[in-house]
Amino acid sequence: MKVIFATTNKRKISDLLKITKDLDIEILTLDDINYNLGEIEENGNTLEKNSLIKAKTIYMFCKDNNINYPIISDDAGLFVESLNGEPGIYTARYAEEELKNNPNLPEYECVNKVLRKLKDNKNRKAIYKCVVTFFYEGSYFQETAYSEGVISNEIIEPIKKPYFYSVFILKGINKVFNQLTAEELEDTYRYVALKKLIKKINCNR
Repeated sequence: MKVIFATTNKRKISDLLKITKDLDIEILTLDDINYNLGEIEENGNTLEKNSLIKAKTIYMFCKDNNINYPIISDDAGLFVESLNGEPGIYTARYAEEELKNNPNLPEYECVNKVLRKLKDNKNRKAIYKCVVTFFYEGSYFQETAYSEGVISNEIIEPIKKPYFYSVFILKGINKVFNQLTAEELEDTYRYVALKKLIKKINCNR
């Protein structure tokens, strides 16, 4: 069974390949299908809608190019309780305006922005949420998973993409995501959501 994963993100692809390595599922990426329409505009107001937008966009591309495989897409975000859920669906572009107006700011200005807004706020609870979509021939289903934690008072090295991984301390482990081992990451939000989806696909074949 061939499935298109609507991403070029190597980390996401690696996660899905680990999950499917013992299954009769071949993962194709956007590069494999020569997708050339540029970045997909995620204009939904929820992760669920944005994940579906990605899947439908790739579906239409495939339809126009005589490609007929199921599609998996995902969307994820960091939701900070005391910031009314920010950055939420805007996680990937949370400091977009600031960076546009001041190119001297660091690429991880999004993290600085959250830390400034929280200041000395004692409520630093947050969740990372991922929604994955399976889309085929006009029908779809979605799976969701969460990781609970808190936002640290400062950036904890290493600072690298995804930048919020340097301040999100995972509940029960007390380490930021960037410090987690590969094994520990397998129990976090995106990995769990993908595992739930693949299990459902495999059971329904």
